[in-house]
Amino acid sequence: MNTRFQPALIASAALLLGACADGTPTEAAPLNPGSGGGPGTTEYPLLGGERGGNVWANFCEGQPDSAVLPRDPRTLLVPGVNEGRAVAFNAYWRDCGNAVPRPTTCGELREQVKLGALVAHGNGEIGSPVSFAGGQENPRGIAAEDYNRLWEVWGLPGRPDNFDELVAQRHGSPLTPWRNPYPLPGEDPNLTDGGSGQLPLAYTQIRNADGTWTGRIGTKVCVLCHNGQIDTANGELGPMLGGAGSIGDFTVAGSDFGQGGGAGVDAALRLITISENRGTGAIDFFQLAFVLFSRLDPELLLNPKIVFSQAIGNIKSPPWWNLAYRPQKFHGAILPTDSSRIDLAAYYDLQASLSGNDAKALAWNDAHSGPFQVWAETLPSPQYPGRIDRRLAEAGAILFHAKDLWADGLNNPAPRPDAGNGSCASCHGAYSPRYVHDPAFLETPELAGIAAYTVPMDVIRTDPVYAEAMQSLRNPDGSFPSATDKQNFLYCGHGAYGETEDLTPILLAPPLWGIWAAAPYLHNGSVPNIWGVLDPSRERPKLWRRVSTPARPDQEGLVVMGYDTSFERAYDQDKLGWKYEVLACGDPGTSPWLACTPGDESGPSTLQNAISLLFENFGALWNLPRPEGLRMNRQDIENRKVYNTYKYSQGNQGHDFTAVLTDAERRAIIEYLKTL
Repeated sequence: MNTRFQPALIASAALLLGACADGTPTEAAPLNPGSGGGPGTTEYPLLGGERGGNVWANFCEGQPDSAVLPRDPRTLLVPGVNEGRAVAFNAYWRDCGNAVPRPTTCGELREQVKLGALVAHGNGEIGSPVSFAGGQENPRGIAAEDYNRLWEVWGLPGRPDNFDELVAQRHGSPLTPWRNPYPLPGEDPNLTDGGSGQLPLAYTQIRNADGTWTGRIGTKVCVLCHNGQIDTANGELGPMLGGAGSIGDFTVAGSDFGQGGGAGVDAALRLITISENRGTGAIDFFQLAFVLFSRLDPELLLNPKIVFSQAIGNIKSPPWWNLAYRPQKFHGAILPTDSSRIDLAAYYDLQASLSGNDAKALAWNDAHSGPFQVWAETLPSPQYPGRIDRRLAEAGAILFHAKDLWADGLNNPAPRPDAGNGSCASCHGAYSPRYVHDPAFLETPELAGIAAYTVPMDVIRTDPVYAEAMQSLRNPDGSFPSATDKQNFLYCGHGAYGETEDLTPILLAPPLWGIWAAAPYLHNGSVPNIWGVLDPSRERPKLWRRVSTPARPDQEGLVVMGYDTSFERAYDQDKLGWKYEVLACGDPGTSPWLACTPGDESGPSTLQNAISLLFENFGALWNLPRPEGLRMNRQDIENRKVYNTYKYSQGNQGHDFTAVLTDAERRAIIEYLKTL
């Protein structure tokens, strides 16, 4: 960045902050020429522009099917891109040559989006896939009769009249805004168009190829990780399709189905520890993945680099609506984004694979994963439903893009990144039209909103478990064990994490479209709101629990309710995140002496340190059944709502370079983030 503009930019932001010092919302007003961007950019506003959604979806609005798509801006991400400018890129695009080629016209885009939407959220439609079944002709699921009796598993005296809503609350998957039927007791689904019941998003009644209903209910595990819900008084939002998760609990769902008579994958979920908390999960659990997706190959099953690799622990799902602005996947740049096969790993046909028919197992995946990815890339981020102080947000736009957090005199506690101007935009990308069109920030406006910068752990300093675990797979010389070449989902190679020097652990800075709707924060969901991300000294409780939806008065103490998703009641509009209560070690759900020591808030207990050491050296232990996963009573489920930062992989440290911001600057940046 041309630093001669830096003082003017920050001075302009200070003027704007002064105009809002009393906290009273002000109307947007023309800004002076020094209020953002370089020469020739002041005709562009500080706020506005596209709100996510990929360039193809935005281009094709109103265009005929024959219209030729523009280039994908991520293809510009090659070594040397944007070098020396304010926004840094070091994670690059790779074309993986998927079985279904990426679309070239608006018509092809629409066809792939339609198929991808069916895969992701097909509920009750012919061809809707269910977990680990893919193209199976007769996928299994839980019988509607058993599903209808889940209230017995819950210990209730009878089937409640709000049974459907209670399943949604208990399992953390909202009821679909469209019809998603299953047969109630005594109903024949083929005489009642599927039945009179309504399933949550994460479930679908399985249908035969001829359209007849089977009366069996299948699970869509991906939905439990990647959907959220934000309810507003006027009904603007509701279920967040392709969202940031944080409400689902597939461990509870698996336990219920297993105890209720489910078979196959539904029952097996209760035998595997995938998550310790509601809303998080070991979704990149590579120890199991290497084996499950490679026909239980003994070379992988017994490979010491896999057996003794580190468990990745708990992480939080990133939202699908940001996929179009990432060149690589997951929090740690694990795979190229175009490596679509991994997206449908949860629909991989395990039965075909384990019977030796890998070709069949992959055929369905390869025919659907590309279109699914294209659909996910077209999702726009949700629009903030509350009031926005535009003047304060304009000040935040300047600070977000131009404030150097390592400027002289700030004494930043963290090491400075190797590239960029030291601002938030340096790692997370440029969004404001004024900066997007400034060549000091981006060499072309096509790169707007893209985040493609990996940060070493000694800079980001968040909980290191996830990033270090990915490095534990590599040999000392940086290579990977040859056995991993047999893994079906590595057909396009590894991401940037596999290319670091000296096995340096890294994380990939995410795009921030819709970040207001993605709480809690950091890669493991350990910080409840954005204020806590920006201010590491406050709003980072050690033991905390997000607020639950109020139970109906006659059901209080009898049923499990999910997290409260009311924007007006449960969302903190000043700090951008969900309201929570702080707990002390010894409160229900805090595992006193196991994970924390009562009266001692300085760190994990001795026993938790010993458990962590086991997970660091023998990652497969993480996936062994835990006693509470086998019985899962109501208190066990309530305990899963507690976030305990003393547990393995759940630390809330790091991202402390924002400690140099003032509270006024934090308020302005938060107001700006509401606009994305």
